[in-house]
Order: sequence, then C-alpha cells, then structure tokens
Amino acid sequence: MSKVSTGCEGLDKMLHGGLVEGYCTVLEGSAGTGKTTLGLQFLIDGMKKGEPAIAITFEEFPEQWYEHALEHGWDLREWEKKGLLHISFSDPQTFLDDLEDLDGRIAGLVDELGAKRILVDSVSHFERLTDDPSLLRRIETELVNALKREGLTSILLKENPHVLGGWDKGDTRIAFVADAFVTLRYIESQSEIKRGISVLKMRGSDHDKSIRQYRIQTGGVSVGEPFQGVLGLFAGSTQNS
Repeated sequence: MSKVSTGCEGLDKMLHGGLVEGYCTVLEGSAGTGKTTLGLQFLIDGMKKGEPAIAITFEEFPEQWYEHALEHGWDLREWEKKGLLHISFSDPQTFLDDLEDLDGRIAGLVDELGAKRILVDSVSHFERLTDDPSLLRRIETELVNALKREGLTSILLKENPHVLGGWDKGDTRIAFVADAFVTLRYIESQSEIKRGISVLKMRGSDHDKSIRQYRIQTGGVSVGEPFQGVLGLFAGSTQNS
C-alpha cells in the first residue's frame, strides 16, 4: 500500500514508512503534548510536495493557527495564497452535514483544491452531540467513512483529559473506527516530566511497538529513542523493570 509521510522522520520510521494513503488516523493526547504541531507538520509536508490540504478547527480561530505555525517557521497564509491550503472554523454538526452532502462544501473544497490531506481539530467535540454511546459510534464511523470516500488521508486530533496518561471509559472508542491510532503522553520518570509517543494501531501495516521519547522544537516534533527498562508508561509514571 502507498504510504504518506507525516513530516516527522522519526514517526515515519515507527509507522514503517508513514501513514497508509487514504486512511484515517486519530492522534490523541492531553493539552500541550504537541497534537496541533504534529498535525500541521503533516499538512506542511504534503504542501511542500504540491499536495493541497484542508484544516478544520472547532475550537481555535484560523488566526491562532497562523500564530502557532509561525513559531515553527511555517507561514500558513503563504500556503493559502498559493492555493494549497484552506483553513475553516466550523462546528461539529455543520461539518458532519457538509460531509454527508456529496455536493456540499467539503466535497467542493476537495474538488476545487485537489486536496489530498485533511486535519480535524478535534473529534472530542463530537461527544457533545449525543450522550448515547451507540449513536456516537455511528457518528464517528460516518465521519471516517466520509473522509475516506473523498480520498483524503486524514488526521483527527483527540483530547485526553488526563495530563499524565490514563483513559476515561469510552475514550478509546474511536480507536476501533479509525485505521491508525497514535498517542502522545506526558510521562513522569526519575522526577522529570518527559514526552512519549506510541503507535497503538495501524490497520493493514506493521509498525513499531515501542514507546519513544519526543521533543517539540522549532520546525515541529522530533522523535528519538525508545524508553528503556521502565514500566507503567501508559499510566503516566514509570518504575524500573
């Protein structure tokens, strides 16, 4: 299967060459773990190769994304001027309605731009549409299927309320719907807070099972070496094995 680079060399290695083209990936983490940075890195990588992209935000105005991107040396306005990027501020229900309409705004953008990649921030907002777990599962399934129908390789950001790891009941529900699931975590190790990244799922392709350290720096996320000799990483704290 064709692979698509995430723009992060270390993560591409963990994914054995990148994300599968046309698949949907959930990127989950708590505030400040670098979800938006890594998501934008994914879009920038495509645009550098001439692949137009769409970014949908439910919680931040485009101006906030412009400022965030400039911290990493990415001028999103320039990409928009080149016709390679469209950033849209929306709400979950409107976005779903647009996706369901085969002649709607999203389909129109895909055709107009020739878009190949999309970033959605964040799917956690869909949980506000219903208290019914079955209905939410159906909404998430329809979301993923619609993005794949449009031929988009997508990254869906997802909030985790736990600063130091862990999950609430139902937090990983969308992981069963998506094709890939990548998690970012703060980890306490030897009285120091570190960051860890892991690929929990990659449908149709093998992947690195290790939990690796990563840094957020100018230019985006950089993935390093695996954690060694420690247990309890997903709980947020570690102990020697």
